Amino acid sequence: MNYILRKMHVDDTESIWTLFQGIKAEKIDMSFAEITQKEEILAFVDNPSELTYVAILEEDPHEVLCIVKARREMTVEKKHAAFLSAATRPHFRGNGLVAKLTEFALKEMKDEGVNIARIYVYSNNCASINAIKKLNFIHAGTVLKHHKDIITGEYIDDLIFHKILD
Repeated sequence: MNYILRKMHVDDTESIWTLFQGIKAEKIDMSFAEITQKEEILAFVDNPSELTYVAILEEDPHEVLCIVKARREMTVEKKHAAFLSAATRPHFRGNGLVAKLTEFALKEMKDEGVNIARIYVYSNNCASINAIKKLNFIHAGTVLKHHKDIITGEYIDDLIFHKILD
């Protein structure tokens, strides 16, 4: 499988919308599942506060396999820091694609003036925690009992990780 890593283009909107709808259908608890309109995705394009990167199939440039989005405030005090979110289509999970796209995105973000990246991940999301650790993010804190899982009745912590981009 050959893929291309790049900044998001307007033409990626439909494929990203489909990816986000799949996340909703899977009942994955993350920010991308909260997007209700394609116009919200269009707002990611060429937006310095929404640095967005995609992995696409080389042979099918209309299918976004994976997305990494970094949100940051553009104030002088805060534009150096970005909060990352990532999602991958189900049939491309587990092959390290999100890690490769995140590494690419971090290099690009550094060029955009970001010098620290943060990720918040729920304590029951083992796949994401393992990926974050492989990327050398450091556990920086925990919000204990962030929310209760309605199905299991267990409390879920919100883990905070960061990485200095140097």
